[in-house]
Amino acid sequence: MCGICGFTSKIVDQKKHIEEMLSPLKSRGPDAEGTFLSDEISLGHTRLSIIDLNDRSNQPLKDKVSGNIIVFNGEIYNFKYIKSELIDKFNCKFDTQSDTEVILKSYTYYGLECFNKLEGMFALAIWDSVQQRLVLARDRFGEKPLFYSSFNNNGKKQISFSSNLNSLKFSPNFNHKINTKSLKSYLVNNYVNNQETFYEGSFNVDPGSFYIFEKNQLVKKKYFNIHEFYQKKEKYKKFNKDEFNEVLNNSIKSRLISDVDVGIFLSGGLDSSIIASIAKKYNENIKTFTLGFEEKTYDESDKAEIVSEHLKIRNQKFLLNDKDLLEIDKIVLSFGEPMSDTSIIPTYFLSKYTKQNVKVCLTGDGGDELFFGYDTYTASKVFELIKKYKLNFVFNKISKLSNSIPQRKTKINIFYAIKKFLEAFKNKDENFFVHEFWRQINDNSSLKKILNKNFNNDLIDIKTQKYNFNDTVIDSNSNNNLCDFQYFLERDILVKSDRCSMANSLELRSPFLSYELFKYISNIDPHEKFLAFNKKNILKTSAFNHLPKSIVNQKKRGFNSPVSYWFNGVFNEMFLDLLKTDKTKTIFNIQSIENLLIENKNNKFDNGNVLFNIFCLLIWINNNKFNL
Repeated sequence: MCGICGFTSKIVDQKKHIEEMLSPLKSRGPDAEGTFLSDEISLGHTRLSIIDLNDRSNQPLKDKVSGNIIVFNGEIYNFKYIKSELIDKFNCKFDTQSDTEVILKSYTYYGLECFNKLEGMFALAIWDSVQQRLVLARDRFGEKPLFYSSFNNNGKKQISFSSNLNSLKFSPNFNHKINTKSLKSYLVNNYVNNQETFYEGSFNVDPGSFYIFEKNQLVKKKYFNIHEFYQKKEKYKKFNKDEFNEVLNNSIKSRLISDVDVGIFLSGGLDSSIIASIAKKYNENIKTFTLGFEEKTYDESDKAEIVSEHLKIRNQKFLLNDKDLLEIDKIVLSFGEPMSDTSIIPTYFLSKYTKQNVKVCLTGDGGDELFFGYDTYTASKVFELIKKYKLNFVFNKISKLSNSIPQRKTKINIFYAIKKFLEAFKNKDENFFVHEFWRQINDNSSLKKILNKNFNNDLIDIKTQKYNFNDTVIDSNSNNNLCDFQYFLERDILVKSDRCSMANSLELRSPFLSYELFKYISNIDPHEKFLAFNKKNILKTSAFNHLPKSIVNQKKRGFNSPVSYWFNGVFNEMFLDLLKTDKTKTIFNIQSIENLLIENKNNKFDNGNVLFNIFCLLIWINNNKFNL
């Protein structure tokens, strides 16, 4: 895994700019660093050596024949197959054993069609020296990040790009003005749910896309359109257990390819447990890593121990403590823009401790999306049925009592779920999409309470990104699933995993995000994929061959953190200090937020999620240069 950055055209202080952009990328690639500077292009790269550890594979990498140059972040799992194809078809010669050179040669011989051939996770930039164009590309599901912005140089539009916003901020003429649409999106969702970033004029390269910049024009093209896989089909495949096991096994096996040791994040849940069980077939000595909490209601490390003992795998457990939590600033600021999914804390520290043992780890990211594993799928289905049979008038009346529901600070908070379910019936918006609502932290009424009056007036009419419910999609369950892939997975889960792991120079790989596996599942009859009260039924058919029934049938519990407890302790003083600075008084209603803290401490309400949303924004605001 690596960090990439660059910009087009020659500018004043060219070398200084590229070096400044490289500095925040060092944790993404601590093993080597390189630059390429010319009148047309400036490229920078930091390397985490995983495949072909030799210096010959350092980047930027230039093709001796075509003169094209690449900077690449990611892993291509089928690179050996593509390499043999290039040798057989074109008698292609290679100077390295890396997947990087395979991409570069593929571009030379296949042109822009090369991205369709790549199975893996990647963000890359290719400078085409013949056509004098910059090509930016990103993997299908958005596992690897790539940001870009434009700037003016001598009256002509130019492009800057980077793996991290903290790096892009050092690009030429960067605009530090906050994008208020993104700010509101963050406050509502816990993450920025836009193609735009937290800064005006800076954007994400779309997953499954390549962008071409030439002759001062930026053209965007998709090579993978996830919507196509959710369209109604005339005929579906019947689920076949043996076929499924073969595709799943191949996906996990391919993600074990490495010239360094590979481990597994093992939570004891179904996803990570089945990955561990299959991976052990291909690597007898594979290690697993688990994070535990001192708060017993949140600690599930005992389940990971059950799995590791059953599989006879050596599992290493780390325990999160209050001293670790003092690093919260470092975690939040590594993202480049605010993010407040509470699982960023355990993900960061599991990555930090794991990196002491291995350079690469497999994770279960994507499993809940691929196999309909979230409780929200069942909640959405029940909500839909209540509306269909016109029973919502009953719940409309009950919903008025939602504020009186007791609060409990536990990992699985059934009272919070009931309260959220009832509140859904209060919404009168014709375009209300309940599946998005389940994960939203704030609405306009709660924003009115926590924000400064003038600032709230500036935000209230801003429309944030919403999922566009599509009637051509197979059914409502598929719409919910597509929403999760495009928003929650892409802009929360994968962002969290990438930033937390790369801040600790650890590469994470997700077998459930295999393109071949995704294609296979998309062709199965929708009625076989989703059973409301037997979630992940397809994955379970395979899991029963490998794991104890108690692990296969356990209730999903997630990787969330006991932040409500922490706001009564280690976070309390830090939070209050950040809340009362000059920078934050123009944004927040201080008194109202202090009341949230008091309510949380008195156990009157569990305000942990809202407080953490505010806390992460406070950290970001007080540690960044920006304009409102």
